[in-house]
Amino acid sequence: MPIKFSGINIISKEPVKSFEFYKGLGLPVSEEAEDDGGDYGASFDIGGAALWIWRDQSGNNTENTERAAIQIVIGCADIGKTFEEFHDELKSKGYAVSEVELMSYGGKEMNLTDPDGNKILFLD
Repeated sequence: MPIKFSGINIISKEPVKSFEFYKGLGLPVSEEAEDDGGDYGASFDIGGAALWIWRDQSGNNTENTERAAIQIVIGCADIGKTFEEFHDELKSKGYAVSEVELMSYGGKEMNLTDPDGNKILFLD
């Protein structure tokens, strides 16, 4: 099953400051963002994977209360089955994966927490 590591989400209360920090390290910028008070969404390219900087909106939006400061992102576009079938497979193996959610940007997401409390975001 060719799932692939897509990148890491950094959830920040001060995303512009975080973006400037990583930019100052010399990471190649993939996308800069306007600070309009929304999600933010700037990113860097790290060897074919992404480092995304997002605004922490957990205090403003109840659906984001599970967000971690750092989140591993795994892309599932080419897994040879539907995202829902992959979800059902994980559940049948005993993983406590969240329900598949259609997001406002049009993609699908589901979440899982590893035994150490690290958040994993699967996206399609």
